[in-house]
Amino acid sequence: MRLETFKGRDVATVHALARKALGDDALILETRACSVDGRPGIEVVAALSQDLERLRRLLRPTRVSGPNGARPRVIALVGPTGAGKTTTLAKLATHPDAFGGRRIGLLTLDTHRAGGVEQLEAYADAAGLSCAQAYDANEVKLALRRFAQCEVVLVDTAGRGPAAAALQARTRDLLGILRPDETHLVVPATLRLDIAERVREAHQVLRPTHALLTKLDEVPADRALGTLTSLLGLPMRWVTDGQDVPLSLHDAPTPILKPLGLAPRAEAA
Repeated sequence: MRLETFKGRDVATVHALARKALGDDALILETRACSVDGRPGIEVVAALSQDLERLRRLLRPTRVSGPNGARPRVIALVGPTGAGKTTTLAKLATHPDAFGGRRIGLLTLDTHRAGGVEQLEAYADAAGLSCAQAYDANEVKLALRRFAQCEVVLVDTAGRGPAAAALQARTRDLLGILRPDETHLVVPATLRLDIAERVREAHQVLRPTHALLTKLDEVPADRALGTLTSLLGLPMRWVTDGQDVPLSLHDAPTPILKPLGLAPRAEAA
């Protein structure tokens, strides 16, 4: 998404600059006073209206449906190391607005990271949830049988860098057995845009259906969230903004669109 800032002596001049650069369908997101050559002036932030409409489509609120036929609904989290997948999984499992009131099982495929299994087991014990780990295909099948009475199974995976092709292939194979209804690419909001593009490409093999931004509380410029969301190009249901389990989990539209001045329109829709 292309956001640009324009400055001038008056509103008409600045709007003309925005239209010249972005076209007649440029949308003004923000207008504020500024100084131009030591004299009072106007500064605006503008974007292409079609870019913002695409962003609204990515962030359209949707509800998670119930189990798919005779099996639980499977939601998998994938993404780079340090993105916050395990903590996010715990938030999804315990936040009343995510899967409140449903029978939930937690499954981790992250058997390589030191303490990864123990971390998820600790969250499961605290919340009174069933938890399992799987090293291979047979253990994935056993876990699915164990969770047969659950309505939702949340799946944690190991964080992988773009170069870890063999490890990505293992995760892909295990997810192939699980057949997730949704696979959320978990990305920290602090990630540089060029690296985020590499992360997105590296995880295409896992077929993500959604994106999920974490660590919004660490972002110095909220407006950049819209650009990152647009770059990932995936629908987004949730975001997180801290370590508090479960409270630091929120619906995605408002935190992303509010800095762009579009949150009221999204809520109305």
